[in-house]
Amino acid sequence: MNAYDFDSTIYDGESIFDFFIFSLKKDIWLIKFLPIVLFRLIQYKLNLLKIDKIYQTVEMIINSFFKHANFNYDGLVEQFWEKNHRKLKPQFLKMLKEDDLIITGCPNFLINHIKDELKVKNIICTEFDLKNRQIDFICFGDNKVKAFKKKYKNQKINKFYTDSLSDIPMMKLANEVYLVNKEKIKKIDKTKYF
Repeated sequence: MNAYDFDSTIYDGESIFDFFIFSLKKDIWLIKFLPIVLFRLIQYKLNLLKIDKIYQTVEMIINSFFKHANFNYDGLVEQFWEKNHRKLKPQFLKMLKEDDLIITGCPNFLINHIKDELKVKNIICTEFDLKNRQIDFICFGDNKVKAFKKKYKNQKINKFYTDSLSDIPMMKLANEVYLVNKEKIKKIDKTKYF
């Protein structure tokens, strides 16, 4: 089994941030969240973001968003992918095999919309319960490893592709690790990182 991160690996960018910006254009009221979203994105890119801060920020935004927003979420997700489908990297879409795994912080309501195109049967992602306005699971850092081990028990990862050192816990499980920067893929020496 090969495993892939999604954001900034298969998808060119951070899908949840892009979705926030897309939603912002539909409802300008969301602009009040822009400073905290940008701050958390910077923390994430610098590998300084802790899981409790992710939960706090996402819960705050989702709860306010649901109370205020007056549009159809399924329709919004469909419109988002119509606009952002071009950000799926063709080279990775060609690499994916049915028994591969995508393990990502991308929320289920976004990735589920395109899972048929991704052609993999194994996806572990952040779980949002949109009906009850709550986060059930954030797939980030050590949580990725916990979810992987729970679902796949003794399964081995041959190659793992990611853009971020926040995935070091997953990197430790893989035989080979590849860092992705836009279209470039570089095999790394695991001993330099852990």
